[in-house]
Amino acid sequence: MAFLVMLSTTVFAQKVPKSYLTKDSVLIGDQVAWITEFTFPEGVDLKAIPYKQTLAADTTLRGAAIEVVKDLQIDSVSLKNGQRELRAKMMLSAFDSGSFHLPAPVILYSIEGMADTLSIDPQDLYVNTIQIDTASFKPYEIKAQEKYPITVGEVLPWVLLALAVALIIWAICRYISMKRKNKNFFGKSVQVEPPHITALKKLEKLRLEKIWKVGKEKQYYTGITDALRNYIESRYGFGAMEKTSSEIMDSLKDKKLDEKIFNDLDEMFARADLVKFAKYTPSEQDNENAIPVAVNFVNFAYMQQLEEAKKEEVK
Repeated sequence: MAFLVMLSTTVFAQKVPKSYLTKDSVLIGDQVAWITEFTFPEGVDLKAIPYKQTLAADTTLRGAAIEVVKDLQIDSVSLKNGQRELRAKMMLSAFDSGSFHLPAPVILYSIEGMADTLSIDPQDLYVNTIQIDTASFKPYEIKAQEKYPITVGEVLPWVLLALAVALIIWAICRYISMKRKNKNFFGKSVQVEPPHITALKKLEKLRLEKIWKVGKEKQYYTGITDALRNYIESRYGFGAMEKTSSEIMDSLKDKKLDEKIFNDLDEMFARADLVKFAKYTPSEQDNENAIPVAVNFVNFAYMQQLEEAKKEEVK
């Protein structure tokens, strides 16, 4: 133990820390660095206590006159013959004038199970205020905020944005207008397939597929009634897609349909409801006749429409 104490004394007696401020006087708000240079054998554990804590514990300073801009940090400078040259540095600033006696930073070290504090001298810092020459000082009136002219670069983005919005609105309005006239965006006429042709094509496709023969009666009758509903809605102008079968037939009573065509259509709609909602299985003959019934109705309604159009022309 005596040997360790002697060794510790010998080692640290040779290593007096060099501690200094980069400036001993500064102006209010300026920064000053506090640097401490010292040497320790390799393997010594070091710990720097944050200088903010040291300042907080010191009762001689006036409130928060000294501020720690960058707290205490230890960096290795070099390593020679098992000895590390170290540098501890921190940045301080002051926001009050006067002379300040700065407490020494605390650096702890531990070697061979022995712990101690590095001996660092405190420093004095003088903070000056900015002197104003009252003899030559001339107060000036407060000037109003200066207005600068608006530049093209400031206005151009808003102009482009307004043009883009106007162009989008114009394009939407033109698209809606042309669509109502059965034309495309550029004004060219668009061939729209007549509703009766669309209905007949759907019915012909269902007739050729004959899906009822593979147990798909529900899909078969749904396809037929949907094709008829779409045509009725287009031909007579009421919402057939939202009506029940009985409501559709009630709406068709005053349309002057052929009695047989009307009765066959009513019977086919009723059978379709049984298939779709009551799991009814119609006969093969009923399935074969469903398409002709629907086709006869579409053809009759279309021919009736042509006759009505001719009468209107005569009038």
